[in-house]
Amino acid sequence: MTAKKRITQDTFDEAVRENMDDFDMPREEAIKDAMEQFEMQGIDLTNIVTSTSCSDEPEHPVLSSTKKIKELVATTDCDEDSVLGALTALADALREATDAEAKTMAGNAGAVEAIVSALKAYPKSVDLVLCAFKLLNNLITKADLNRDKLKDPAQDNPSMKTIVEVLECHLDRADVQEAGYSLVKTASTKCEALKAAFIQHGGINSVKSAFELHLDNPSLLKEVGGALHVLTNADDYSTMLSKVFDTAKDLAGAGLLPLIYAALRKHMADPLVLKELFAAMKGCSVQDDIVKSVVADGGLELVLQGFKQHMEHPACVARAMLLLSNMAENDDVKKELGQGDALNLIMGAMQMHSDQVIVVRCGLTAMASLALRMPDNCDRMVELGAAPLIVESVRRHPGAAELNRQAMMAVRNMVVRKTEFRAVFLDEGLEDLIKAARDTHIKCADAAFDCLRDLGCEYGGLGDQAGKGKHSAYTCDDSLVKSSQVRQGSAMVTWEEDEAM
Repeated sequence: MTAKKRITQDTFDEAVRENMDDFDMPREEAIKDAMEQFEMQGIDLTNIVTSTSCSDEPEHPVLSSTKKIKELVATTDCDEDSVLGALTALADALREATDAEAKTMAGNAGAVEAIVSALKAYPKSVDLVLCAFKLLNNLITKADLNRDKLKDPAQDNPSMKTIVEVLECHLDRADVQEAGYSLVKTASTKCEALKAAFIQHGGINSVKSAFELHLDNPSLLKEVGGALHVLTNADDYSTMLSKVFDTAKDLAGAGLLPLIYAALRKHMADPLVLKELFAAMKGCSVQDDIVKSVVADGGLELVLQGFKQHMEHPACVARAMLLLSNMAENDDVKKELGQGDALNLIMGAMQMHSDQVIVVRCGLTAMASLALRMPDNCDRMVELGAAPLIVESVRRHPGAAELNRQAMMAVRNMVVRKTEFRAVFLDEGLEDLIKAARDTHIKCADAAFDCLRDLGCEYGGLGDQAGKGKHSAYTCDDSLVKSSQVRQGSAMVTWEEDEAM
């Protein structure tokens, strides 16, 4: 999809001023007209601040604070306290701002670049670094245009390189490390360029040091685990190529997994730490030899222990099930999981949290992996009551597209080599539920086709109503939503994990 064109704030302000001067429009009408004219030309105005355009009001505190930071870092004789004071003033201005455009305003004025320059100028100042890390994190949270300024290729000193260097200056400071990894996590989410930049500039050594020096600090480990999850997750759909697979191999090769195991043992009682570490392990477990080492070194045993101990915690068990699904790509591990306690834990979690879409969805994903090319596991699943559990999950959550698709994949894997199980599912009324999901979610169309075929049902074509049922966003008038659902229609598209996890 071709990106929309953008204009600068100055260009927009000039158009507003012309409306006011040439057509005697009131300021509000001039802004509205300028917006309409640019939008008709296909211009993306998400980077434009309208609240202060051509205003006679005093300069906004966000703008004055940003200008002050830029002035200070541009001089060679500025003192640290003055820069810290300016950073604090900007943080306060953003906190007190009542308009939603404050972050955009700061970004347009050059705040992101100025804060990075301040970090580079005073990398050893603890107070300044803490303020700068938190301020940057705030500026780029849910503000992609500001975040993208961190990856500007025109900069002589790449922003992520500066962040890594600053982290290296404060390896013994847990507070700096925590703020830094929170920033890395926010910056790298859905941004392939910044994921790669963190690794390229030596981020792996910093990660290892965080585990080695701060094993007793749960708050820091949560942030580091969350950052590892993001760094190994191919969630940037704007690029065709990703280096996260190489990153995962590099992390495992650098000896990170034993450090994660040590953290798991230390914080087994804390499900919030465990869920982040489970996600980090999942991201690293990308090759057969890595999965084998996880089992051999006791990593799998720790995961199952944490899973069992925190069954009541939805996010923790969801992450555990995704990790088990990943590891089940190894057939030996798959057999061990399917014939051991893991299957009981998975089904127990799905039953305990049957109203939680994310838990049920992750459970179905794990069951689909355990059933793939493993008839003995399928036998045990049916014996333990997997068929009614899967069908009830679909019946209970008709509006959850990915949950329904994972259920279909699990059923396919269970019946394709064990055709005698078809009746078990069909007697539960699965056929009608699959057709309903097919007609509701375009994302389910291909999986429904395959599942109905493998169940021995009439599968035919997808039909004109595929993806146009009452639960489907495809029926709305928003073309962006429609195109998004069409893009996600293929079973080959990896689904994203909910932010709630």
